[in-house]
Amino acid sequence: MIKTHQEFMSQFDDDRKPLVAALLAAIVEACPGLSETIKWNAPTFCDNGKDRMTIMLHKKERVGLVLHTGARPKEDKNAPHLYADESGLLDWNSNIRATISFFALDEFLSKREQFKKVVKRWLVETKSL
Repeated sequence: MIKTHQEFMSQFDDDRKPLVAALLAAIVEACPGLSETIKWNAPTFCDNGKDRMTIMLHKKERVGLVLHTGARPKEDKNAPHLYADESGLLDWNSNIRATISFFALDEFLSKREQFKKVVKRWLVETKSL
C-alpha cells in the first residue's frame, strides 16, 4: 500500500509528473509539519490528523490542489467563503473548500511563492475547524 507522496510519485506515469512533483515540493517546503497519506488515489496532507489538502488529478489537462476541511464540518455552497482570498488563485467550491489549478509547469513556477503563501494561510484559517 502506498503511503507517501514519494512512493506515489515513483509509480505515477503521466506527462504531468513534473508539475505534480513541483506542487508537492512547494507544499512540503511551505508546511513542513504536515503528515501525509494517499487518499482518493492522490497525495493528501493532514494537519493534526485532519485532511487539509489533496492533489487533484482526475482532469487530464491540469493538476489541482483541493483545499478542504476533511469530512467535517458540513459544506455550504451558498454560505460566504471562509475568508477573502487576495491571491486570486482560489476557486471556491463552497464556504470551506477551494481548488487551485495549474495547466503547465511554467505557470506554476511563476506563481510558486504566492502558492506557498496560500497553502500556509489555508492551514491558519482552518485550524479551528
